[in-house]
Amino acid sequence: MARAPLGRQQLLDAARDELVHAGGTLELSALTRRTGLSTGALYHHFGSKVGLLAAIWDDFYEGLSRATADDRLPADGDWATREHERTHRFVAYHFDHPLAALLVNRVAPDPGLTEVEANYIRNLADAAATNIRRGQATGEIPADLDPDSAGAFVIGGLRHGIGQQLRADPRPTVDVAAERLWRLTAAALRLA
Repeated sequence: MARAPLGRQQLLDAARDELVHAGGTLELSALTRRTGLSTGALYHHFGSKVGLLAAIWDDFYEGLSRATADDRLPADGDWATREHERTHRFVAYHFDHPLAALLVNRVAPDPGLTEVEANYIRNLADAAATNIRRGQATGEIPADLDPDSAGAFVIGGLRHGIGQQLRADPRPTVDVAAERLWRLTAAALRLA
């Protein structure tokens, strides 16, 4: 009896597992062996190997956006309290995601993925700038900081900082790593 075809999500899961198993490379032959599928199923769902990888990158960054969204933060806290929690959630997401260490510590393996990643990082920096403006409007962040530059600086620092924390041996706990990154963020924004 023929096996039921794997759906899009199963292919994503298998490809993610293969990336982890192979240290960040994805060979279609290994993926087809793992899933028992022909490459045709892959092309049917994703159009190309780059399309499959882009879907994995999308899944990672969309998950990060959900994990750190405003509705996940305490509504009654001041700006610093909310952002401290957001930093903790950012760290926890990266520590829990099986591909995080590979995605933040390596250059994307294809120019098309580099563009996908750059767009997500730019969106994160834009959101951080908007958030910094809110903190400036309430007087919690100094008004003389350029919010666009500060947002890009904070996101770049968090991205490289979490990469370093993921490489550390032994790896710190989520709480320790989050506190390290929060202290640097708070210092960059000159929070009292």
